[in-house]
Amino acid sequence: MPENELEPEVHEHEHRHHHRKKSKLKSVLYSVMAFFLSFVLFLLSICIVLRFTLLSKNYMLGIMDNKGYYSMVRNELQSRLTDLVHASGFDEEFAVSFANGYDVKNAVENYIDSFYSKNTTLVDTTEFKQQLHVAVEEYAKQKNIQIDSETENNIIYFVNEAASIYVDQISVPFFSTIGKYIDTLYSAVNITTGVLIAMTFGISAVIFFTNRYKHRRFRYLCYGLTGATLATFVIPLIVSVSDKITKVNINTRSLYNLFVGYFTNFFMYFYICAGILAILSLTSFLAYRVYYQKTTSH
Repeated sequence: MPENELEPEVHEHEHRHHHRKKSKLKSVLYSVMAFFLSFVLFLLSICIVLRFTLLSKNYMLGIMDNKGYYSMVRNELQSRLTDLVHASGFDEEFAVSFANGYDVKNAVENYIDSFYSKNTTLVDTTEFKQQLHVAVEEYAKQKNIQIDSETENNIIYFVNEAASIYVDQISVPFFSTIGKYIDTLYSAVNITTGVLIAMTFGISAVIFFTNRYKHRRFRYLCYGLTGATLATFVIPLIVSVSDKITKVNINTRSLYNLFVGYFTNFFMYFYICAGILAILSLTSFLAYRVYYQKTTSH
């Protein structure tokens, strides 16, 4: 066969080889973009969970309501005040009456509100001391106890000791640790969320508008969404399997129930995000199948 007749076949072979090589390179690039999309969506899920749980006052107060936290704190406060009352020579009914009459729920809500209003992470004992001091003086009058300077000093000592108990009951130790960082974290999460949303749309747009075939667009979007779904789902799954939350060692029943309820619901939000991502992933997969069948049928 003459040499000039072989040239078209050689050129055609080189063209096919170049096309396959270019196609493989594009496949690798889009796979890398799909990986980055899944990573960005995973980080975005974390930011969203933080925004609606740790950084939300309503989330904390909602957990306290659902777990009966206020009544447990009131009972524990009453029990500890009763011990102090016995040591101080008061009747037990005094501690029961005062603990039941004091608005524990309002005190806890004010304490939690202080974290999110950029004020302080300390428990305010002013109102508690004032009300307790008045209650002690009224009790002394009912029992015909003469209030002299020595008695007044004893009352002040009793009120201060009771205030220490009050601080222990109202404060939330694990929350107090992060309370001072909430404002900074809130701003950082909001900015990060905005950046991640922009990156999500940017990467998705590149994948969608630079692919000639529609089925390939949805295929790589499906890759990214599936990866994000699995990554987001793994976090609560590991926590559930390890069972670390329920085994935490906390002294009081109120704080234990609050801790377990708080973090159990916290990780449930990851399941919710994973579920939303899974729906989007399934939608992308179905779109991929539809357009793939249309392409192959032609």
